[in-house]
Amino acid sequence: MKKILAIVSVLSLFTFSANAFDASDVSVTLGVSANSAVYGATGKETNRDDSGNIKESNKESGVFTESHQSGFIELNMGSMISLGYEHVPDSISTPENRRITNQNSTTKVSADFNDLNTVYLKLNVPNSGVYAKVGYVETDVDVKESMASGSTYNNVSTEGTVLGIGYSHSVEGGLGVRLEGSYMELDDVMSSNGVSASGATVANSGRNQVDVSNMEGLNAKIAVTFTFGQ
Repeated sequence: MKKILAIVSVLSLFTFSANAFDASDVSVTLGVSANSAVYGATGKETNRDDSGNIKESNKESGVFTESHQSGFIELNMGSMISLGYEHVPDSISTPENRRITNQNSTTKVSADFNDLNTVYLKLNVPNSGVYAKVGYVETDVDVKESMASGSTYNNVSTEGTVLGIGYSHSVEGGLGVRLEGSYMELDDVMSSNGVSASGATVANSGRNQVDVSNMEGLNAKIAVTFTFGQ
């Protein structure tokens, strides 16, 4: 629902902003890009026994690299302001974390970030090709696990902000290329196996909970664009 509201809000803003400009000042840019990023986060796993007492707690921080594709559309109002929407169709997958439990079994946990969507404001420096952007990000976190108890973690969503700076070069006939670097920060999330701390039993093996914080990433992008209505 948040995604839909965000997109509708941006489209409404597009319409309002476009009406404030002469039609000759408005153009639309479509783009596809290749991205290479470094992501980092801190994860804490807390396991409780069937009496609700904490039996194990592990905290780790790590980084990983990932490449993905994205597509975007922008409404340009004059030469200085653009409003955009970007979608990442690929899953951004973390490495798999393996841990040997007290029962000498292996627990495996990883996560996929799906449907990474960004709405943003792009500010262009006139006659230079340089631009800066600030945006709102939202993504679904699909927690994938393999546990001896058979427990599963619930999937969650998170949101955050992105800041970027880049250079855009027009080639000819509306074609262009871009180079961009950006920094993304996401809100903390919590996922559990659905058992409450006071609802632990022998049958459900107790509550397992993962708290993820300090989620951030640095992204390098190269994109090909085409602008209509220049």
